[in-house]
Amino acid sequence: MLMNGVDLSAYCWLQAGVVFEFFAQKTNCLDTNGELLFEPKYVVAIGDDVVSAFYAAIIMKKARRKFGKSPRLLCCGGSGMLSKYLNRSDSGLIMTEGEKLSMVIRSFGDFPTKILDGGTNTGANIKEIADYLNGDQEPIIFCLTQRISKKIERTVAFSTKQFPGTSHLNAYYFVPGETLEDMLQLYNGKGLANGLPLLSEAAALYDHFVNGKYEGKFMAPLGQAIPKYVAKAGLYLKSEFPICVSRLPLSAPVQFVKMFWALKFSRKEIEDDLYLKINEWKKQLSAI
Repeated sequence: MLMNGVDLSAYCWLQAGVVFEFFAQKTNCLDTNGELLFEPKYVVAIGDDVVSAFYAAIIMKKARRKFGKSPRLLCCGGSGMLSKYLNRSDSGLIMTEGEKLSMVIRSFGDFPTKILDGGTNTGANIKEIADYLNGDQEPIIFCLTQRISKKIERTVAFSTKQFPGTSHLNAYYFVPGETLEDMLQLYNGKGLANGLPLLSEAAALYDHFVNGKYEGKFMAPLGQAIPKYVAKAGLYLKSEFPICVSRLPLSAPVQFVKMFWALKFSRKEIEDDLYLKINEWKKQLSAI
């Protein structure tokens, strides 16, 4: 199967699928009919993939339909390693992840209550949200891509220990199921350079949960053993696609140059794809 010229039947993609599926948080804010279990006070779009804004728009619409009013909408994210290239204009100006999420969700007719884009990593993003809520224990729904869902959930669970004095978040999660085809897009940069950004992300996701540098320091422990088949997949990806993994081997700089060269010279394709995707999402929202 080909997606943006990438053969998803190749061994590396089978292993990436294993990692993304295992390290995924389940949706826990909807009933079996897809309706909200409670009225959320806050909805969060977060991260470097603007599909989070589409997911947030889905929850906003469900909330209005069931409760007659919109939750407060937060768009969160600074400038990460990928997004600072992905969100750079020809003039050199860079939108933060929060600003880009806000731009996309405004195209659906929703307007963010606040853009929180001062964080430089996942923990700092969660702290910024907690500081903004200032102890408010009303429900908050994080609208997440499958790829970052477990990392966000574990970071939220650990935030009061990582940042003493920070209030607990009454957090719930909306994580729609995603295939590799869904993830491997041009608009989010993951489909560039033969999918290298996505494969590198899978390697880094596994590394976050096994190298001992994150659990108990920045994230709560996973709470379950990692099966051998997942460990095999993760170790393979770490060895083959090590850009985002600590202690980079010599192959990483070559992959790094390949990935960001593709980002630099694919801005028009990225912008065109995002425009098409937003129109597609609008149609999907109208059918909900």
